[in-house]
Amino acid sequence: MARSSNGQSAISRAVHVLESFDPTSNELTLTQIAARTGMPMATVHGIVGELVSLGLLERRGRELILGVRLWELAVRAPGVVGLREIALPHLELVRNRLEQHAQLGILQGGEVLYLERLSAPESVVNWTMVGGRIPWYATSSGIVLAADAPAGKQEEMLGSPRPRFSVEPQMSTADLRRLLAKVRREGHAVTLGYIHPDATAVAVPIKGPYGHAVASLSVVVPTEGFRAAPVLEVLAPAAHAVSAELKQTYLG
Repeated sequence: MARSSNGQSAISRAVHVLESFDPTSNELTLTQIAARTGMPMATVHGIVGELVSLGLLERRGRELILGVRLWELAVRAPGVVGLREIALPHLELVRNRLEQHAQLGILQGGEVLYLERLSAPESVVNWTMVGGRIPWYATSSGIVLAADAPAGKQEEMLGSPRPRFSVEPQMSTADLRRLLAKVRREGHAVTLGYIHPDATAVAVPIKGPYGHAVASLSVVVPTEGFRAAPVLEVLAPAAHAVSAELKQTYLG
């Protein structure tokens, strides 16, 4: 496989180009891609040309956008797509019952990747986007998944830098470790005004076929007048139902 002078393979460089796009920057020029990837303009120009020819990127005037071919490939991924398809009816139920945002997230490294978000009219403010990522310690979904992570993974997350994402409290590692133990005991996480003072998130784990958390089911509701019990009465059974369907699907 061809490698550049800095040792990166052609595939690695192509992935870096694709990763330069995010939910808030979905149209980029060649100059912007070069700046985000740190690669020379000539290198970026060549990679982008090939990605366009393959349908992985598309041109929109001077800007480039992610191509439909990427979506076609992504929907064939059985794990993520199967999870989303199983969870979607339950997400709709949660959204309809609570009339607020319902979300499905998975842990990717030290971040939560959101696979789905359903909202209702007049829902509270919410910064989450489908395909967007939020650091694990700044969201109820991340905290509930970290709480159920294997010990080695949990220690890796706790030992990594935790730059402030929004207005979440800056907690010591010892305090976070106690919080994760509490969340694991109680089976849910609440982040009161972590992303925006007006919004509070509640998350519960979705368990995989072998009993480990593979995703989170969460809601974002108004902070004013918040009570956890009515939210969990809707959220917890939905997560349990998704977990049961996952077990049935993969273990029979």
